Amino acid sequence: MAGLFASLAVRRALDTLTSFLPASLVASSSSGAARAREEQDLEDLRMLERTMRRIHATLNDAEQLWDIREETTKLQLKELKELAYDMEDVVDEYEYEVNRCKVEALELSASAASNKRKHQTENEALLHDLGIVAVPEELATKTRKLIERFHEIKYYSDNFTLTDNDGERRVAPNIGSFQKTSSVVFEKSILGREKDKDKIVEKLLSMGGDNIASPIFVLAIVGMGGIGKTTLAQLVYNDSKMRESIDKHAWVCVSQPFDVTNITKSIISSLKKDRCDLSELAILQEILLRQIKGKKVFLVLDDVWNERSDFWELLCIPMRSTKLCNIVVTTRSESVARLVQTMPDFYSLNCLSSYDSWLLFKQFAFPNQDSGTPANLVEIGRDIVRKCKGLPLAIKTVGSMLHCEANETAWRNVAESELWDLEQIQNEILPSLHLSYKHMPLYLKRCFAALSLFPKDYQLEDSLVVHLWEYLDLLQSDRNDIENKTGYLYFNELVQRSFLQEYDAFCYTMHDLFHDLACFLAGEDFFRLEGKILTEIPPNTRCMSLFINCRIDETLVAPISLRSFVIFGKTGFGDFMDVDTFLLNCKKLRNLSMVCKPSMAFPDFIGGLKLLRRLSVLPPLFGFKIIKCTTMPQLYNLHDLHLNGTHAVLGFGKLIKLQTLEVYVTRYGCNCNIRELRNLNEVRNLTIYGLDNVAHIEDASKAQLQNKRHLESLSLQFSNVILDCGHMLEPKPVAVSHEKVLHNLRPHHNLRKLHIYGYNSPIFPSWLGNASFLNMTELDLQCSECHKLPTLGELPSLRFLRLAKMKNLQHIGRELCSNVIGVKGFPSLTALSINFMPGWYKWSGVVDGDFSCLRSLTIFDAQKLRSIPLALFMSVITLCLWSCGNLHTFPASHNLIELRITECDGLTELPALPSLVELNIKECPNLCTIGSLPSLLELQIHKCPNLSVVGSLPSLTTINLKDPQLKDEALYSLLNVIDHPSLNCITIICETMADLNLEPQRLSSLKKLRLCCPNLQYCHGLSDLTFLEEIKIWGCPNLPTDGLLQRLQQSLDVQKNAGGML
Repeated sequence: MAGLFASLAVRRALDTLTSFLPASLVASSSSGAARAREEQDLEDLRMLERTMRRIHATLNDAEQLWDIREETTKLQLKELKELAYDMEDVVDEYEYEVNRCKVEALELSASAASNKRKHQTENEALLHDLGIVAVPEELATKTRKLIERFHEIKYYSDNFTLTDNDGERRVAPNIGSFQKTSSVVFEKSILGREKDKDKIVEKLLSMGGDNIASPIFVLAIVGMGGIGKTTLAQLVYNDSKMRESIDKHAWVCVSQPFDVTNITKSIISSLKKDRCDLSELAILQEILLRQIKGKKVFLVLDDVWNERSDFWELLCIPMRSTKLCNIVVTTRSESVARLVQTMPDFYSLNCLSSYDSWLLFKQFAFPNQDSGTPANLVEIGRDIVRKCKGLPLAIKTVGSMLHCEANETAWRNVAESELWDLEQIQNEILPSLHLSYKHMPLYLKRCFAALSLFPKDYQLEDSLVVHLWEYLDLLQSDRNDIENKTGYLYFNELVQRSFLQEYDAFCYTMHDLFHDLACFLAGEDFFRLEGKILTEIPPNTRCMSLFINCRIDETLVAPISLRSFVIFGKTGFGDFMDVDTFLLNCKKLRNLSMVCKPSMAFPDFIGGLKLLRRLSVLPPLFGFKIIKCTTMPQLYNLHDLHLNGTHAVLGFGKLIKLQTLEVYVTRYGCNCNIRELRNLNEVRNLTIYGLDNVAHIEDASKAQLQNKRHLESLSLQFSNVILDCGHMLEPKPVAVSHEKVLHNLRPHHNLRKLHIYGYNSPIFPSWLGNASFLNMTELDLQCSECHKLPTLGELPSLRFLRLAKMKNLQHIGRELCSNVIGVKGFPSLTALSINFMPGWYKWSGVVDGDFSCLRSLTIFDAQKLRSIPLALFMSVITLCLWSCGNLHTFPASHNLIELRITECDGLTELPALPSLVELNIKECPNLCTIGSLPSLLELQIHKCPNLSVVGSLPSLTTINLKDPQLKDEALYSLLNVIDHPSLNCITIICETMADLNLEPQRLSSLKKLRLCCPNLQYCHGLSDLTFLEEIKIWGCPNLPTDGLLQRLQQSLDVQKNAGGML
């Protein structure tokens, strides 16, 4: 994959270079020699641009090919890749010169205008008039040599490439070849899929009926390559119950392309058990319709990749004539599954258990088991099986490879090797994994390959992965994507394509073989520092990651080619290596993350990294530091500076390309001051700390935030921390009032996100909430001295609002929504959060039409609040109330879907809520009654000792009761009044309950039962719950279980006296 990342590098460099090139040279007063030099520079740069376009196109085309075998082609692509990176270096060096000239021009302008006011528009005009910046002679020489290298590669390609006419070509195996599947299966050799088969058969047989709108029922089996989707479909296809319930059945291996004509032809051939040679779709569909009309049909479509709904609908037209048509689709993509699926959920296939994995391995590694399994190979074999991580294809491949091998050393070699290093794995598994990779778009291929920077078995959080992709500039997003939505879409796409598997609610993992594939794709460009002591790094490494468990030789030096260096973990190489020595030769670095220990001076070498675009300084062990690196303001190409709230940079005003920045206002001196923001007009994400320390109002006004039209996210923090700049000895000035500072920090009206923290003035500036901020979608206010809120409801695009820590606020009235008669407040708001309001007792002024789009409302720690305006409940579907002790009434709502209530002491009754799906109530000691909740699926009750009456809950699927003093009346209302046909999980943790009555006829769908009740003595009906799949009983010493569970399945998990909680 020679150009996977080189093509991206040259594309970015192309965009940069094009932005510098004028259509033609403007007239100037330059001398003839100077004019000739400008024309030559422009021609050289244009030639460089044209050459880069050709290289980019070639590398992009090469990425569409998987198995390039010709050595000449491989060599050419490798040389083009190296050339692409070198050209990127030249462009970035030229960009540095352009930015340096801009900074110098701005400084001259500021000096000339020191006695008069100079507007931002004048500065922009000055930069525009610079024209083409002269190319330094050394850089011009590099450019010409690079173009010569390109012509050399082209000459070689044109004159020395062998063709088929030069001799007979050796036939090499095609790793991308595709093997068609059939319905035939040897069931005795299949292990660990019997339960999966039974579940799918049960689902399919339950479909149908006289009143169905469509006879077509589709179930998709989803999983990664090699996990056994085809095998499971074969088992279902050949199941005797399925065969008995249908009239006709057909198996079609689809793969790519999704040709409706060919698939229809294959269905006909499978039904007739005879070849079909017709090619007209209309005729084929008529024939198929005659064969299946009015009949019960079962169809398997194996290995489907199609994501076009029109193709799928066209294929299904004849199936609508059947009496019943069950279709099983196997696919690696959740997107495909959602397209075809008609049943409630697709079937996600998991890897085999360790037990079944070992049995499968033995079946292939020891085919003659009658003679016994060699004892010396068993433990080694188990280690090998663990490396396969339950993937059947890998287990079968390795087992087959070893079945004729009795040598213990050979087995140990396999156990100690990476699976990917085994030739048979590459020959038999690589084609399967290749199919998954082949169908990915190029941008996703890069993102997947970048995951090689993580170790195997690393628990991947989506935010961490997206941050890495952003850091490496892999996200194809526009300037407006400040929330990195594109990155999360990429991550979800990898999950949907089965490259990542869910580990828990927050993390994902990647199977080892997919990790090996990512490393294979990344090639020599990527390297990971982890684990063992390392003494060398591959010389062509361009992107490197470091993990905190890595030990590095003190003499180790990073290669010259390194472009990106990233640290994972809360500490990094600052703890155990000399950063100056390690990165001494890395002049090509674009992205750098590092740790500065409190005892360590900020490295001076940073200022010499002219091409650096992103710098992230991870937090030190303690304290705030001033960065005194005198050369750091010379990083003219720097785009993003992440200091994580711990460092301040002196002289940042020269970093005019910054897009992400944290500014720290210091108490003494002005060298670390917000007035330096004046010329930073590219900034998009800005955080300003220490606004308490602003000494002069002019500092705020000269920041000129109102002129920064690219600014999208602004965080203003009026902290109480004095950030001293110790190198200054000026007397301590008097800080400016918060009101004046905020007034002069008015941002441009293009702003999308605004956060204000620690503001202590009771008065807000007039610009806050002004309707001219048409793009503002998020606003977060934490203002301790606020008595009255500003009008915020007239912001037309505001979607999220958070109000917090307003200790003096007592009443929220109409002024929050609008001061204009007839104007409805908050037309776009979807989420409102109000937190830590100790004095707030009244909320009024909300009328019909206000908050018309509000979906989520959270109120936290408002102990005096008496009621919530009824009008809010017209649209809210998610409500969270926490520590609202004076809230006694709760209006009925027809729209509420999710309700969470915690520590609301005054609440005594919950009304009927017809649409509620999820209810979580904790620590409401006076709650007595819960009304009927006909749509409720999930119920959790924790520490509500007075609850005694619960209304009808007919749709309930999950009950979780954790209450030391749960009343018997409440339990009876929940379990013994009506049937619960959908209830599948019951968890009860209660100290006082002595008697539990479970009626099997009311709990027909119950699958899981968990009990932890120290005083429980009787559990009526337990032994009749023979349909349970899991039962856990722990901490129940008084419950006589001897003989009680004999009628239950032996596989159930029974823990009678184990301690702890679920």
